[in-house]
Amino acid sequence: MAEGTIALLSFVLTLMVFSYVLGDLPLVGHLYRTAVYIFVGMSAAFATIVAYESVILPYLQDIQNPETSWTVLGNSADVAIFVTALLFGLLLLLKPIASLSWLTNSALAVVIVVSAATAVVGGLSGTLIPLIVATADVPDGLATDFQALTNTLLIFVGTMTALFYFQWQSRRDDDGAPVQSPVSRGIRNFGKIFIVTALGAIYATTMLTSLTILAERIGFVFQFGS
Repeated sequence: MAEGTIALLSFVLTLMVFSYVLGDLPLVGHLYRTAVYIFVGMSAAFATIVAYESVILPYLQDIQNPETSWTVLGNSADVAIFVTALLFGLLLLLKPIASLSWLTNSALAVVIVVSAATAVVGGLSGTLIPLIVATADVPDGLATDFQALTNTLLIFVGTMTALFYFQWQSRRDDDGAPVQSPVSRGIRNFGKIFIVTALGAIYATTMLTSLTILAERIGFVFQFGS
């Protein structure tokens, strides 16, 4: 019974999403927006449940146990961190009050700065540094394996030229205008080829995934309707 109800709801929601193809017609135009609202609401509810069960609840359980601690400073530091996070959450609720909006903006500023710093550290340690290490790593038997040699050269040239593309190397002419040398312009254009190729591959993969999901949903509609 439950499986049949879930399948019926999935069928109805799928048709509501597909109603977007019909355009903004009376009554029909609201079906797609209703499906989107349901999706956003369920996503928010799911994220709230996961945050409570995976973060907040274990944290509350750990700070009540003196033998466990999330930091090297002990449970007192855990309590201070929890109170600070709770305070930041309360400050965000003051946004509708114009006279106290500066408190919300201050909390948002701290969150944005910390998020930016985390993103920079994650980008360096998780992407840029491993990319440099992988580029500099020479596989074994490179001299006798033509395919490995070609792949290594492509990775090295593509990485170096792509990084050089974001560097503006120029000099000033007699009139003071910046002028790029032909070599610098050629390297930047070569790096642009690698960047465009990578973006095209990512876009093609995204489109292929989307078409696969679309085909699966269309198959589900016809299978359920029959």
